[in-house]
Amino acid sequence: MEQDGIDQWMEANQNEIVSIAERIFGLAEVAEEETESMKCLCQYLQAHGFAVEIGAGKMPTSLKAVWGRGKPCVGFLGEYDALPGLFQNPVPEYSGNDKAPGHGCGHNLLGTGAAAAAVALRYAMEAKGLKGQVVFYGCPAEEILKGKMVMLEHGCFQELDAALSWHPSDLANPGEISYAAMDSIQFTFTGKSAHAAARPELGRSGRDAVELMNIAANYLREHVTDDVRIHYAHIDCGETPNIVPAKAKVWYYVRAKRQETVADTTNRLIDIAKGAGLMTGTVPDWSLLLRGTHTQVNHTLSRYIYKAMCTTAIPEYTEEEIAFAKRLSQSVTGERASGNMNWYLPAPTGTLSYNHGSTDISDVSHVVPVGYLKSVCLPKGVPLHSWMATACFGMGIGQKGMLFAAKVLAKTGMRLMADSQALKAVQDEFRYGSDSLARLRR
Repeated sequence: MEQDGIDQWMEANQNEIVSIAERIFGLAEVAEEETESMKCLCQYLQAHGFAVEIGAGKMPTSLKAVWGRGKPCVGFLGEYDALPGLFQNPVPEYSGNDKAPGHGCGHNLLGTGAAAAAVALRYAMEAKGLKGQVVFYGCPAEEILKGKMVMLEHGCFQELDAALSWHPSDLANPGEISYAAMDSIQFTFTGKSAHAAARPELGRSGRDAVELMNIAANYLREHVTDDVRIHYAHIDCGETPNIVPAKAKVWYYVRAKRQETVADTTNRLIDIAKGAGLMTGTVPDWSLLLRGTHTQVNHTLSRYIYKAMCTTAIPEYTEEEIAFAKRLSQSVTGERASGNMNWYLPAPTGTLSYNHGSTDISDVSHVVPVGYLKSVCLPKGVPLHSWMATACFGMGIGQKGMLFAAKVLAKTGMRLMADSQALKAVQDEFRYGSDSLARLRR
């Protein structure tokens, strides 16, 4: 822990780091609207000597911050978008507002922790006289699986020798988790409007088509592999009952372990939409918004992350934080939530586990080697995307998990900067041990 001074630097600067996380928590800006959250991180990185570019990769609320020059070039990827309807004060009973956004996925911690890791590495390198380049990418709109994919299309991340990131969780993991591939697709049905009582026979309802499509999609669930997830939301399906709505939309996410399974399921959904159009006399149309792939896990990086986790002190919690966790866990239904913090560190095994969720960092993992750890920011059993999660991410439990992750990321970055053989091993696995994004997308 003493060899690079990262733990000591983090502890000396934790008040500044926590204050940024709290500020972004309060802003709670949703995907593609994270203007002020992005500015918070810009100001922090500039204050510590990074050159900052706003709007990297044609995303207005993105940023790229660079310190140093040349090789090696290690990147840190941060996110800072909130979720709609998940506002919650950092208290263990519901005080939320389902009309306001909140950080139910902890991206206020994710972006701040990754930025702090970049700054800590910058000072550790300067103290050791190491050459190289530290890059922080602020990546918006992860919650709609967009930011990093657009940034990739415009040349971001390509210069990195390796990229590091993390995510808040109710468990710790060094990153041997593959996240699901996902399609984001919207269907629009166009018919004819009419008075629903006086002349219903003249109407052709887009809403009827959406409802029939959803029924058929629910029957489809019986005939796909167990890893497939299909979920949807109605959009613009009519304002009042007395009007046959000429147009209606439905937005689908389709997920599975592999992209080819997702593509097959999406094609079957398109056939369902055609059938719903025939049944209702409406015209279906669809737009594939995004197509994200699964994660290419770098097991070598996972081993380095694990070693850094083992040399980092597990957070200690105050009596108030322990009471908060136990009280909060009483609100969790359907799970055995004990209120305990699950800091068991599983050693890497070289095998994958799978997560049904998706992230756009998976696409980056097919372009450069990515290490992606989980840090404990929630009591065991508390789910992400809930008001309970939002509560934790605005107070000490989540903040301590963030500081742990930041230390681990900075130490792993230092290993890659200082040990050329370690970086080569990471890159060799990336080059020779897995398939490419280009082949997956053909």
